[in-house]
Amino acid sequence: MKDHVVSKKLLSIVMAGMLGLGISYTALPMPEAHADIWGAILSGVKGAQDYAATDKAMNYYNNTEQGRQELLAGYKEKYGVCEDEAQNNQLASMMNNLVDAVGAVDNTIYKKPYLYFVNKETSFNAFCSMGHVMSVNTGLYSVISNPDEIAVVLLHEMGHGQKDHVVNATRKKMRVAIASGVLGSAVGNGTGGYILDMLVNHIDKVQITKKDEWEADNLALTYLLHSNYNPGASAAIWQRMMDSPHGGNNDMIREIFSPSDHPSNMQRRDNYSKRMTDLTGGDVTVDKGVVKIGGKEFVKPNGNLQISGKERAYFVLGNLVRAYQNQLNAEEATSDGSTVYLGSQAIMTSMEGDPDAATLAQRLNALKSSKPVKIPAREQKLQDSAKPEPAK
Repeated sequence: MKDHVVSKKLLSIVMAGMLGLGISYTALPMPEAHADIWGAILSGVKGAQDYAATDKAMNYYNNTEQGRQELLAGYKEKYGVCEDEAQNNQLASMMNNLVDAVGAVDNTIYKKPYLYFVNKETSFNAFCSMGHVMSVNTGLYSVISNPDEIAVVLLHEMGHGQKDHVVNATRKKMRVAIASGVLGSAVGNGTGGYILDMLVNHIDKVQITKKDEWEADNLALTYLLHSNYNPGASAAIWQRMMDSPHGGNNDMIREIFSPSDHPSNMQRRDNYSKRMTDLTGGDVTVDKGVVKIGGKEFVKPNGNLQISGKERAYFVLGNLVRAYQNQLNAEEATSDGSTVYLGSQAIMTSMEGDPDAATLAQRLNALKSSKPVKIPAREQKLQDSAKPEPAK
C-alpha cells in the first residue's frame, strides 16, 4: 500500500510534462511546480526504498492500462484536445497504417497499442511519452502537409516508444537524484526553495542521448520501408528544414531540430540518403539536388513555392528505392502523361521546369541497373536490432 501511495505521488511529476518526449528530441519543458506537491513527493521518498518505488511507478505508467490512461488524460488536460476533424481523421488513419508497419518488424507493438490525440498547441511539435502515449501539436500541420513527411515524424516518436527511451532516461534521472542524496538531504534540511531548485536541476528534463536519437531515426526508416509511404520522405523532411526561410537558424527551428547534443539536420538528412543509396546497391544517389543513377545525372527536379527541388530529389530517390526493393529495376521505364514509371512504380511527375516524362523514361532506361539488389548487411542488422529480444 505504501509503495502504491508513493507511485501515485510520482504521477505529479509525470503530469507536469517531465516525461514527454517531443520531436524536439528532448523532453517537453516542465512547468513551475507547486512547492507543496514537491513536499508530498519528498516525504514519500526515503533512501534506498525509493529505488523500488521509482521502478514500480515507471512500470505502472509505462505498462499498465490504468496508468497509461491516466497519462493520456493528464496530457489532454494539460495541452487541450484539438477538434479539427481533418487532422484527427488523418492521424487516426495514419496510425492504423503505421502500427502495421512497425508490427512487421516488432510485433510487441500489438501488446501495448499507442494512445494518441491532436492537441491545441500551435508550435511545430509532437511527443511520445512513456506508456506509448503520443500527441501531435495542431501547429505541426501548418508546417508539414505531406503525409509521407508526417509519417517520418510519427515513426521517429514510435521508435522512441518501442525502445522505452523515455522510461530509461527518466529512471536514470530519478536514480541520480536519489544516489546523490539530493532528495534525502533536502527532507532533512527543510529548505523548500533550495530543495525545489535542486530537484528541477536534476529532473526538469529527460535528456535523450544522441545514441537514442540515431536509433529512433534509423528505426523510422526501417519501419517506413514496411509502409506505403515514400521512404524518401525521411531525408526530404530534413532538407525541408534546411530550406526554411530562416535557414534552420531561428530559435524555433534550432530548438526543435538541432539541439547542441543531437545530430544536425544535415547529418540526419545525409544518414537517410546514404541508407537509401545502399538499398539500391549503391546505384542511386542524390548530390546537391541532382538524382544520379550509376554516377550519371538522371534528373535535377525543379522547385516551387511549396517545395524545393532538393526536397523533391529525395522523393524521387525514395520512389527508386521502392522500385529496386521490389525488383522492378529490371522492368522497362515508361511514361504516362506527365509521370514516369519504372515497371508499375511511379518515379516522378514532371512539373514546370522539369524534363518531360518521355525524356525521363528514356534516360532511366539508359541508366538503370537490372541487377537484383540484396538487402545490405547494415539494413539487415538494423531490422534485426528492432526485433524484440527472445524471452529468457
